Amino acid sequence: MCGRYHLNSTPAEVSKHFDVDVRDNFPPRYNVSPTQPIATIRMSETRTREYALMRWGFIPSWAKGDHLKRLSAKPLINARSETVAEKPTFRLAYKRRRCLIPADGFYEWKGKAGAKQPYTIARGGLFGFAGVWETATDPDGGEIDTCAILTIAAGADVKTLHSREPIVISPEHYELWLTADERDIDYLEDLLRPAVKGTWRHYPVSKAVGSPRNDGPDLLKEIAI
Repeated sequence: MCGRYHLNSTPAEVSKHFDVDVRDNFPPRYNVSPTQPIATIRMSETRTREYALMRWGFIPSWAKGDHLKRLSAKPLINARSETVAEKPTFRLAYKRRRCLIPADGFYEWKGKAGAKQPYTIARGGLFGFAGVWETATDPDGGEIDTCAILTIAAGADVKTLHSREPIVISPEHYELWLTADERDIDYLEDLLRPAVKGTWRHYPVSKAVGSPRNDGPDLLKEIAI
């Protein structure tokens, strides 16, 4: 599961890391939440990498009527990697429209309902979540690019906090992830793995991160519990 994350690297750092032209001067974001516009990297129509803003919350292109309204109200922010190649909602996007979602870390909650403690989880630098995207029709009839983050059963570092973790694509595999076509889709299976033990570091942070209205570097400060 990945329902909140942070991207505090600068546009210049994102541009250099992903080898892409980033023209937006976006500010640091310490509490990125579902339905918000987020930074992504995808392949353009000319088969070059491009930076694009997308809505975090996947809507398949065929969604109409009440189905579209439900997905707009309760977005599909994650896609299970175990079924993404077969599930009708995601399978075409997985075959043809994959993306990278820049991040510096993400959040998970641990504990009983009503008393859950948030933790930030990071690896000490900028990275790219594995994502899928689709151009959908919004409830007002316009077109909107939407995306979801792929997840998998949590590895050793995360499973004490949550049963699932987001998939991260290593820089040496960015090109494969972005460009593989339907003939090469089997090669992507080796990329759908949890992080190896020792990759992630986590610590408790303020419960203020629970509200998407809150943002700022104080959300990343370690607290005592």
